[in-house]
Amino acid sequence: MTLEASWTDEVGDYLAALERGDRTAALGQVRALRREGHDLLTLISQLLAPAQLRVGELWVSDSWSVAQEHAATAISESVLTSLAVERELQEATAGQGAPQLVVSCVEQEWHALPALMVTEHLRAEGFTVSYLGANASAQGLVRHVHDLGPGAVLLSCSLSAFLPLVRRQIEAVRETGTPVVVGGAAFDPAGRRAATLGATAFATSATGVAERLRTLPAAVPPAPPLTHPGADEAFVVFGSRERLADEVERRLLHTLAGAGLSPGRPEPGWLRVLDDQLPHLVGSVAGALVSDDPAVVRHALTWASTVLTHRDAPAETAPALHDALCDALRDLPGARAMLDAAR
Repeated sequence: MTLEASWTDEVGDYLAALERGDRTAALGQVRALRREGHDLLTLISQLLAPAQLRVGELWVSDSWSVAQEHAATAISESVLTSLAVERELQEATAGQGAPQLVVSCVEQEWHALPALMVTEHLRAEGFTVSYLGANASAQGLVRHVHDLGPGAVLLSCSLSAFLPLVRRQIEAVRETGTPVVVGGAAFDPAGRRAATLGATAFATSATGVAERLRTLPAAVPPAPPLTHPGADEAFVVFGSRERLADEVERRLLHTLAGAGLSPGRPEPGWLRVLDDQLPHLVGSVAGALVSDDPAVVRHALTWASTVLTHRDAPAETAPALHDALCDALRDLPGARAMLDAAR
């Protein structure tokens, strides 16, 4: 996605409204842009999506709190829904026989705005879409596929920790013969992880999704088994990630005892953030194992280092975190190999 220079000020104004928590101003701005002739697809690609990327960056840099990030995302979801309903009331909707699709976030994935953007993009292009939103279970998704008989299921995943669940849902949906298209920040741009997990297709953008849908087969066979080294370990790590995260934290705090971390002292802000994110960091090892891609855990550790640096963590935290992960996963050779490759 390339942001046109003429939209820079619009994105800045929209972000200012999000920072104030001003839903009325945010909705008023996009309605004014609609009256000027900008269609929904342009507003998604040039305003809402760039603004959401900037919201994430503001949290990473510790400029916004996690509460501000969540509030801003909720406003953008409501703005997009309002725009989409208004478009449907003003324009012709999909006719009889329009392609039927299901769009869903993978189980345990709560970052629903990207999936909602794809949904409304496809509806604007004439597809009939059943949108399931965040955290759709494999069982519920398959039941819906049986009830609806869609031409394809689109799965969105933002966090690499949930790639093992992507695999499980791909397996479940493909058992029905339905093609599965995946997308989101958890996947690499080349689509290698998507192919390894057994997806029928991969798309990097809403426009890319529409193009790929037109080339999908009518039916697909069951997903082939995962045979690469470490695939079985992925589900062991994922299922134990909360316990492993506690062990990683204990080892990390022991290493950093000389950095002012001791009982009785106030917990620093960076440690509170790390405590919240550690299950996802452990889960990223599972994501690397199931997708056979050490870049998954390398990216997660780099991201964690950036987040912690912005919150004034001790300089030795990042290497100590890597070592603590290695120690906690010492009995799993595949996981250790992924961590060694990501060093």
